[in-house]
Amino acid sequence: MYLKINGIKLHYMRKGSGKPLLFVHGWGGSSNSLDSLSSFFKDTHDVIILDLPGFGKSDLPNSNWGSFDYVELIAQFITKLGLSNIIYFGHSFGGSLGIILSSTHPPLISKLILCNSAYKRTDKKSNTASSLKRLFYSIPLLNKAGPFFRRLGYSIFFRNSDLYKFPKLESNFKKIMSEDLTSLLSTVHVPTLILWGEEDKQTPVSLAYELKSKIQNSPLRPADRDFAGQTKLKIFKGKRHNLPLSDPQLVAQEIKVFINT
Repeated sequence: MYLKINGIKLHYMRKGSGKPLLFVHGWGGSSNSLDSLSSFFKDTHDVIILDLPGFGKSDLPNSNWGSFDYVELIAQFITKLGLSNIIYFGHSFGGSLGIILSSTHPPLISKLILCNSAYKRTDKKSNTASSLKRLFYSIPLLNKAGPFFRRLGYSIFFRNSDLYKFPKLESNFKKIMSEDLTSLLSTVHVPTLILWGEEDKQTPVSLAYELKSKIQNSPLRPADRDFAGQTKLKIFKGKRHNLPLSDPQLVAQEIKVFINT
């Protein structure tokens, strides 16, 4: 299925019926990434899986987009489908978008599920590969030579880099990598489930504990009296950043308990 919003064609899959449950993939993923996980809910929910702009079958975003621009499009997407009070599942980058969406458009989300969510980047300076990339990118000759030679260099030295895999999203990726959403956590006032792979190297498990603490202890408005105590955390031992892709059944079990209580 396709829906065009502000000139951008969005691809999504939809199946089942019931309360809407939106799945949003991480950077470099697509609707296919979460298809196995979503299949556990098609008999009980209106399941929607979105291809974010620049991934899957969706159009590219504008080159100046950051996370907040992605969120505005998601908000319009949900509204155009005639939905509100959805259950939102976000993996990695999709989780960071869920944090922004629940903060800036609270009527759209009833429950929030964050899985290995990249709401800020840590330890970049101590990471040797990241340091080499910054050095590589700072070489004036390569910058003057243009994108072709930068891409050639990345293909030789950093084949697993997101900049190499998605060169058309280079400016978006650099902007998103600089964002820190920590200040928004205190404005999340919906029941939240946090799922994390203990061995995650991309978004360390320490972020999961910080996430729980800051959402759990966020100051409540009078209308949010029932929110206290509704932030749950589940750490999966031995699992990594690709948790919902490698172990969809384990993740689905936790989600089912959360959304049915």
